Formats: sequence, C-alpha cells, structure tokens
Amino acid sequence: TPSTGYSFDYWTGAGVSSTSSANTTVAMTADRNVSAVFALNEYTLSVTAGSGGSVLGAGTYSHGTDASISASPETGYHFVNWTGATVANANSASTTISMAQNNSVTANFAIDEHVLTLNTGSGGSVSGAGTFNYGTDASITATPDVGYQFIAWTGAGATDSTAATTTVSMTSDRNVTASFAILQYSLSAD
Repeated sequence: TPSTGYSFDYWTGAGVSSTSSANTTVAMTADRNVSAVFALNEYTLSVTAGSGGSVLGAGTYSHGTDASISASPETGYHFVNWTGATVANANSASTTISMAQNNSVTANFAIDEHVLTLNTGSGGSVSGAGTFNYGTDASITATPDVGYQFIAWTGAGATDSTAATTTVSMTSDRNVTASFAILQYSLSAD
C-alpha cells in the first residue's frame, strides 16, 4: 500500500507470481524475502497566459514540490490574477503552486488605461477628454469662440499640434492644452 504521494512500482525477490501487481501471491516452496518498490508520483503543471502577457513554470513536478510560476505582461498591459488551481498568492505575478495532483492555471492580464486631460485658455472650448485604453488614438477638437482663432495644442502626444481637430496617442496619461488668440482686423481710412 503506497503512502500519500507515492505509487506502487513492482516487487523484488523470488517466488512473486506477478511482480507488477500490488496484490499478488508468493509461491512458498522455500523461505522468501520480497520487497515492494514505490515511486514518488509525478504531476503535470499546465500554465497558460491570457491575452496580453506570457508565463513561465509549466512542466512535470514530483509530489509535494512547490512549483514556481511567473507572469509577465506585455507593454500596455498589467497582470491581474491567477485562475484555475489554487496558488499561494493569486494576485502576485510570481508565486508558487503545491503539486499534489495535476494542475492547470491561467495568468490573466488587462490592458492599461490612461487619462486624457484637456485644458483651454480664454477664447474657446475643447472636447475629447476621457479615459482610453493603451495605444488608442483619442480624437480631440478645439472650437474657438466668436472673434477668436485656434493657435495650437501644447503638451505631449498630439499628432498635429496646429490642427484644431487631431488625435492624441494614449501610451501614457496625457495633459494637452488648446491655445486661442483674439482675431485682429485691419482698418484703413481713405
């Protein structure tokens, strides 16, 4: 009878009728000395990455091993948690899993979100602020008040700083300001 984490492998010694069977007989035609041989169980660990990252740690492990697993997010993503079999810390990108059976775990990732803040001085209004997924090209628009003209966008990320309608590359939080100027007119008298 194997202990927990072990399996019967075979019998050694003379007279055993079936050396590969845990329950067998011994032909008692002489004194006999037989031994049971047991093997430590081996288990398979399957480690899968959800969209947005990669994982390490899959393989075959002996019973009782604490297998190390790790998850690495791609640029623009962050690690969320492990799901599937029970791990030591489901919210840690690097953790362990106790191998007492075959196990399967999945690392879950989520896309980063970034905040676009739009500002304006006097002379107009802006639209397009909000929260956007990493890598999004967020559309922004500057609308001058009557008697004003749009001058430029200042701040990182604007695709065309001189266009009243343009996009902002959301690879980080962005803070962009629209500048307006009052219209100037010439007056000539004859």
